[in-house]
Amino acid sequence: MQYRSLIKSHYNEINNLTNLLNSMVNSYRLLVGGANELNNISEAKKSQVKEAIKRADDLGEIIDEIIKTLDECSASYTKYCKIKKQYVDEKTNKDNILTEIDYEIQFNNSEREDEE
Repeated sequence: MQYRSLIKSHYNEINNLTNLLNSMVNSYRLLVGGANELNNISEAKKSQVKEAIKRADDLGEIIDEIIKTLDECSASYTKYCKIKKQYVDEKTNKDNILTEIDYEIQFNNSEREDEE
C-alpha cells in the first residue's frame, strides 16, 4: 500500500504542475497581448514595450521549465500505468484460463459419471 500512496501523490503532483502550466500559459498570452497593445500606443515609450516583452520572455522560460519537469515526471507515471495494465491483463487471462480448465474438468467428470 505504500507504493499506491506514493503513486497517488506523484499523480497529484503531476496534476498540480499541469494546472500551474495552464495558469502560466494564460498569463503568458495576456502578457504578450499587453505588450502588443502597448506597442500600438503612440505615447508608449520604447523602454516600456521592452519591459513588457521581457516579462513575457521571463515567464516563457518558467513555462519551459515546467514542461521539462512534466516530461520527466509523467514518464514514470506512464510506466506505472503500463505495468499496472500488464498486471491486470495477466490476472484476467490467468483467471479466464483457470476458469476454462475448471469447466473442462467438471465437464469431463460429469461425462464419466454419466457413463458409470
